[in-house]
Amino acid sequence: MEYRMKFTTIGYIERHKGQDVLIDALEGVSLEHLAGSEFLLVGQDSSVMAKGLQERIIGKPWIRMAGTVGREEIHEILDATDVLICPSRQDSMPTVCAEAMMHCVPCLVSDAVGTAAYITDGVDGMIFKSGDAEGLLEKILWCMRNRDAVKRMGTEAHKIYEKVFSVKAFEKNLLAYVEETIGTARGQANG
Repeated sequence: MEYRMKFTTIGYIERHKGQDVLIDALEGVSLEHLAGSEFLLVGQDSSVMAKGLQERIIGKPWIRMAGTVGREEIHEILDATDVLICPSRQDSMPTVCAEAMMHCVPCLVSDAVGTAAYITDGVDGMIFKSGDAEGLLEKILWCMRNRDAVKRMGTEAHKIYEKVFSVKAFEKNLLAYVEETIGTARGQANG
């Protein structure tokens, strides 16, 4: 059986999280491409928008909504994910992107997601214009055609995690901040 590429979106299903943009994008994908892919939407699914999306995916077995899952299951899902999609219309710094990078999963994010500031498009993740279903579709199709490149992107994404989001990076940044603050305070006291 051919390997199925897995795309995952994690977050409360509501307008600002943009899952509808993802569903809009998938409307334009041929059945031939979809046969080799799976799209999983994880998150609290009792909102009005979630109910509407559930109706839209009826008869589309390549899209599945998993509802709310526990922390442990999030990590299991990310271990089995090829690309995390974060289509948010606004999201300052979603934790799930850092978690995906920790698991060597590249993130496909809208430019309204704070994590986009750390991503070099096409190198360690991908960025599309917020709300642009066609732009998102182009990136998804690219992933489907370039599975080896996606794996390399995951390795590069992990480097972002280590440099920016890991506990080690946090400790280093905090220490630099404390040293800077102490230096500034000493300078003011001596001035």
